[in-house]
Amino acid sequence: MEIGGKISRRDAGFTLIELLISIAILSIIMLGLQQVLTTSISAYSDTRQKQDLLADARMAMERIVMYVQATDEIAAPLDAAGVEVLTVSERLLDLYDNASHAYAIDGDNKLDADNDADGLVNEDETTPDPPDYITYSLDKSDADNWKLMEQIPDYSTATLSDFKADAVVCEHVTEFTCKRFSSTLVGIKLTLNQGTETVSLTTRAKAHLIE
Repeated sequence: MEIGGKISRRDAGFTLIELLISIAILSIIMLGLQQVLTTSISAYSDTRQKQDLLADARMAMERIVMYVQATDEIAAPLDAAGVEVLTVSERLLDLYDNASHAYAIDGDNKLDADNDADGLVNEDETTPDPPDYITYSLDKSDADNWKLMEQIPDYSTATLSDFKADAVVCEHVTEFTCKRFSSTLVGIKLTLNQGTETVSLTTRAKAHLIE
C-alpha cells in the first residue's frame, strides 16, 4: 500500500537489523536448550552407570552372603586383618544327581556336597566325603579392571578335588576385603568403580550352621 508515493512500513517486512537481532536471540535460546539437553543426557548416563554398578555389587554380595549363611566352615579369613579372599565349605547347591553326576533340573534332594550320597555332608577327612570349598578372590591380572572371581567345586565328575573354571562374579572392582570377627561371623566389603561413579557395599554374614 502506497501513501504519498511511499511504501507503508507495515508492508515493508523486517529490516536487516531486525533479522540479525532475531537470529541472535534464537541462537542464544538454542544454545541454552542444547546445554540443558547435554546436561540432562550426561546426568542420565551417570545415574544409569551408577545403578548398573550398584546392581552388580548387590548381586555379588547377595551371592557371597548366601553361601556364608549355609556353610558349616569358614576356612578363610582366619582373623580380622582384612584379606582379599573368602573361603567357605559349600553345602547349599543341589544341581546334580550325586550317583550319576549328571545335571538334574530339580537335583536329587541331596546336597551336591554329599559326595557319597549318604545324607551326611562334610563328615571328616577319613570318609569319602571331605568338605568342598567355594572361594572368592580378586583377579588383578588386568590393572584397569579387577574382577571378583568365584571358584566352586565341579560336582559333575566323580573326582572329589576338581573345580569348575573360575567364574567372574563382577567387574570394575577396586576393593574386596573380608574379616573374621568370630567363628561364625565375617565382614565383607566390596567397592566398584567405573568412570566417575563409585559404589561401596559393606555387610556382615553369619554362618548359621557353626556352633
